[in-house]
Amino acid sequence: MIPRSFTTFRIAAALLVASASLIAVSGCDPRTLAYFLQPFEPSIAPKGPSLLNKKVVILCYATSSALGDFPSLERDVTRELALVLRKKVKKITIVDPDKTATWIEAHPRNTDPAEIAHDFDADIVVFLEIEQFQIQAPGDLNVVHGDSKTHVQVFEMQYPKNSKDKPIKDQPKEAKNIWDEYAESSFPNRGPLPIDSGTSRSAFKNRFMRIVASEISWQFVEHSEDDIIQDSRIER
Repeated sequence: MIPRSFTTFRIAAALLVASASLIAVSGCDPRTLAYFLQPFEPSIAPKGPSLLNKKVVILCYATSSALGDFPSLERDVTRELALVLRKKVKKITIVDPDKTATWIEAHPRNTDPAEIAHDFDADIVVFLEIEQFQIQAPGDLNVVHGDSKTHVQVFEMQYPKNSKDKPIKDQPKEAKNIWDEYAESSFPNRGPLPIDSGTSRSAFKNRFMRIVASEISWQFVEHSEDDIIQDSRIER
């Protein structure tokens, strides 16, 4: 059997050699060395409520001005946000966005989260109000730049409580607002992009819409610090 002290010595020696190699690579800059030695990429924790093990329905409405230019915006943002949450949240169940869209068509003026939650037997309603979504400022004919503002609210279905703060389980659940925040996106950060042979309004709109949905998701999922640095390349 190898003595424990000898094993510990071998591990320490290996770490010392690795550190010396990194110092040589980093030019003896301790900040660079710390970057290489950290066990994982730094991430920013979400500030919103956890959606783990929840059945979620996403309800999205946009202003008439946004819908005038982009009639499918509500469905597009809902689908994209659902894709991100399914990918990054464990054991989440999201109501099919197409079913949600059908429900909205049948209830065009209904913004009551409790009703849609009851109809889909959901635990959580993510309620999005897209107050602004534009890719060109008035008068800008040859350049594009995305700006959006979305009011994000989350409602959780909970039993009403009695005077002792105990749930009354023989009564129907009610929608309680547990999150209220805004998500604002601007793309690209460096300024407007000229419309040329490699950039079309359609391609830019699709790229910006995905950015908007992704940045909304940051309220519920952790993300890398590098995600904040937007890629200004536009998909053709």
